[in-house]
Amino acid sequence: MHGRFAVALIWGGMAAVIAACSSGKDAGARADSARADSAAGAAAVTPSADSAASASAAAPASGAGALTGDITAAENSWRIAVTGGDTVELGRITAPGFTMVGSTGPASTVTRATLMKEVSGGMLQADSSSVSNLTVNGSGDSATADLTFYWHVSRNGKPAKSESMQVTDSWVKKDGRWQLASRKEKAK
Repeated sequence: MHGRFAVALIWGGMAAVIAACSSGKDAGARADSARADSAAGAAAVTPSADSAASASAAAPASGAGALTGDITAAENSWRIAVTGGDTVELGRITAPGFTMVGSTGPASTVTRATLMKEVSGGMLQADSSSVSNLTVNGSGDSATADLTFYWHVSRNGKPAKSESMQVTDSWVKKDGRWQLASRKEKAK
């Protein structure tokens, strides 16, 4: 019985993250991030043989479908963390060598440390965000995601403005968790 509850909790948490189309910078965004962490924590519980069989029966049959679901959930976790100012989740979901390259090339590169500083210092604030047109490719412990990222963002205290960009994200799986290794904005 305990194992079935854990499986239900995991699927419920994943559904909440995947179903999120947009979020605001408020308690709801932080709650979404906390829910994702709770679901991940429940997955770490060692299941009984009965619940292991239930989990494998409930798992998607297709490796590509599972990968797409995993990366979709990771994209939403990253989006919610940035929008909600959740530097704890950002620290978990970005790889140590993370870089974000803007459409102008190397001159616009942001490192993980810079991103964390901007978010924690309030220099980068967003009140909504969404991901659309997501296409995932990859296998094993690496994947790329091409997508459209939208957010309503304020930089350095200036009035917020809507931005939409085409990006390619590179993901790596480390210790059972997907981490964003890089984000590259496509030239406009």
